[in-house]
Amino acid sequence: MAGGRPTLVRRLALLVSLGLGVLWLVAVLTMAMVLRQEQDELYDQQLKVSAETLLPILSHGWRAGLLVPGAVADSAEEFDPGETLLWRLVDRDGGALAMAPFATAEVFPPRARPLDYGRTATHVVYMTDYNDAGLAVQFADPLAERREAWRETFMAFLFPMLAILPLGYMLVRWITAKGLQPLDEVRAELAQRDSQSLSPMDASARPAELSAIIATLNGFMARLSQALEGERAFASNAAHELRTPVAVALAQVQRMQREVAYSAQGEAEMAQGARLAAIEQALKRMSRLVARLLQLARAQSGLGPGAAPIEVGALLPHILRDSRGGGAGVRLDLPRDPVSSRIDADALAIVLGNLLDNALQHAPEGTPVDVSLSPAGVVLVRNAGPAVPPAELARLADRFASRRRGGFGLGLHIAQQITQQAGGRLELTSPAPGRADGFEAALHLP
Repeated sequence: MAGGRPTLVRRLALLVSLGLGVLWLVAVLTMAMVLRQEQDELYDQQLKVSAETLLPILSHGWRAGLLVPGAVADSAEEFDPGETLLWRLVDRDGGALAMAPFATAEVFPPRARPLDYGRTATHVVYMTDYNDAGLAVQFADPLAERREAWRETFMAFLFPMLAILPLGYMLVRWITAKGLQPLDEVRAELAQRDSQSLSPMDASARPAELSAIIATLNGFMARLSQALEGERAFASNAAHELRTPVAVALAQVQRMQREVAYSAQGEAEMAQGARLAAIEQALKRMSRLVARLLQLARAQSGLGPGAAPIEVGALLPHILRDSRGGGAGVRLDLPRDPVSSRIDADALAIVLGNLLDNALQHAPEGTPVDVSLSPAGVVLVRNAGPAVPPAELARLADRFASRRRGGFGLGLHIAQQITQQAGGRLELTSPAPGRADGFEAALHLP
């Protein structure tokens, strides 16, 4: 079972085993009936042969006076009605001339016919034809002996058949698992796919039923890939198209601010300067959003692993200078020995840049942001501030999850996506380890 739910293999094995179990039960019952019929025929044949063999012996003994009417057995002898064969010698009138010890009239049917079988509550009786002397023998076979023989024979057949049930289930389950192995292979191949790997699957070596499913999946992945490519192209093109006019507008606003600053500072000029400052902040925010959109497009295109190892400690000071505020308010701690990683240099710059911008944005004013690199290849970015609630922390790296203090909810998402593509791991913790508040981002480099 997987996750507490029955698997398809188990379901198919159980259903097939139940079907085979019904057939097994029908076969066993049929076998029991056939066994009873064949065994009765065999006993009847033996009874007939025994009666015909006994007739000349008893007839000769009667004529010689060796048999007495109504022979009585010695009381000391033990009588087992289920094991003892009984007989009696009769004439054409149906009168009993002689009979075996312990034989009574109740053992024999009242209306017996020559060459025929009769049945009483305890015995099966066969009557021979009359011989030349007008005598016949009625020979009785106990039913209890037949039932016992049938029971023993049936049980000897049934016990091995019962062992077949669990063995059959295990065999059916193994066969089912083997038969469904191509389905598991398709599932494993699909599990390896992501937004960066949507190439069609090969259906030529699959069974016909799976080929149709794979063809449908290939069509779906093609449409999904087309939609994702369209989304990436739109984000990238829109960001590129916005980048230049935003930069031009920002430059013009900053120039106007300088012109207002050189002019007389009247009330109108001060109001115009405030409006220009607001426009400048909006343009800077739009510029950061454009940069994030470009980073998101690069992250979705598969940026991450590098072609050759890079020295992380040498890049960190440059990344700090390019971050918000030019690295002001950031305390950097680097190990003495070089630390290398196979992450792409641009990818590392984007990830750490987003982590630094996020830390500087949410750190209380006047508090530093600590950045350290361990010899094991772990970059820690830590800032002070109120602790993030666990529910919010769990989805902090989702797209547009956190938009506090003017953020866009994209920085941590981009950092998380690029880190995973590079083979690393990003851990977010709040409060920071060893503190009652703060936030820490631990980047485990590949």
